[in-house]
Amino acid sequence: MIQGELLSDIIEAVSNTFGNEFLDRLTLKLASTIQADYTFIAIFDKEKYESKTITLVAKGVIAENMAYSLKDTPCAQVFDNSVCYYPTEVQKFFPLDQLLIEMKIEGYIGSPLLNSKKEVIGLIVGLFETAIHNKDQILTLFQIFSGRIAAELERSEYETRLEQNNHELESLVEERTSELKQTLDELRERQNQLIESEKMASLGLLSAGIAHEINNPLNFILGGYFGVREVLEGSSLESEKTKLYLEAIKEGVERTSKIVKGLNQFTRSGDSVEERFDLHDILENCLVMLGHSLRDRISVESNLHSQPLVVKGNSGKIHQAFLNILTNAIQAMEGRSGILGVRSYRDSQFAVVVISDTGVGIKEEYQNQIRNPFFTTKEPGKGVGLGLPIAYKIIQDHEGSIEMESEWGKGTIFRIKLPVQV
Repeated sequence: MIQGELLSDIIEAVSNTFGNEFLDRLTLKLASTIQADYTFIAIFDKEKYESKTITLVAKGVIAENMAYSLKDTPCAQVFDNSVCYYPTEVQKFFPLDQLLIEMKIEGYIGSPLLNSKKEVIGLIVGLFETAIHNKDQILTLFQIFSGRIAAELERSEYETRLEQNNHELESLVEERTSELKQTLDELRERQNQLIESEKMASLGLLSAGIAHEINNPLNFILGGYFGVREVLEGSSLESEKTKLYLEAIKEGVERTSKIVKGLNQFTRSGDSVEERFDLHDILENCLVMLGHSLRDRISVESNLHSQPLVVKGNSGKIHQAFLNILTNAIQAMEGRSGILGVRSYRDSQFAVVVISDTGVGIKEEYQNQIRNPFFTTKEPGKGVGLGLPIAYKIIQDHEGSIEMESEWGKGTIFRIKLPVQV
């Protein structure tokens, strides 16, 4: 069984990254975890029947990528959508594979990467100079992260295609009418929403898997806690120190349970808009999930309404909307210390949530554009400008509204209103 702490450590290492940085960090972390001599992620070229690495870790460091023919290699089996595992003597089974010989490889384990159409697009491989003894753990890790890796590869491909399309669109727009420009802009929006959807779906699957893996050991720990407490109570071993240790265990379990609860809330799916839920629960889950982004530099000032603020709608989508707004606020304070404010109150027939930050703010000339898809003030590669527009659309679909106030250099305030349920 994969330990929750191990998975959390890997997730922490790759959080807030994407593209080549994400793949490099993840491969480094996996190589260290499975103790492989060589670990790589590669994509297939079906026409040339070859594989090309896009990130390669050799002896604990990132190495130069390479391309190699699949013929007479164990990777050919992965190309056919099979998990390939040779714990020892892999060279014996593939005597014509020169790479295995030159690298002195004894054990091989590889798992396919499938795209959203269930097609094999690449593989993730671990190579060992000694025999492999932890097959189950390695395969579990590969399977947990293969979906996220494949989604990142698709996202990068979509992004490349999108950039190519953008150049073509710009030329066409200069030659065609405004009606054609509008049609092409709508196509561009759908393409980017597909990218975001794929990324969120993959993250949801990953989060659900982590939550499931963490829940089981949590139950064992909690059972052990109650058992030890019962044994110690009234015995000569009971002391202030043992009580302190037991409370520390209980506190750790409760904090981890909150994280799991947040992951479960985030991964909820469905189209129902008839759910009744408390906005305070949504906010608490979001803050738990974003805890790693706050670290020690950002403090949270919370002032919530004394009574539950119950609204009706789709809790998963509302969770995404608040997560997007809170993430935007945290990113606005990147590289500096700051205060993230979260306040709620009841205003007539509306539940109101106010999210504020002490970040860089938004320049006045940009404030009317933040609802527009693809508008972003972030550097290229750090966002496609969909977070806030998606949040606006979700709140609008729930018959609510978002008001924004911002002052350049001082910070931003978002005021979200949703109809309250009596």
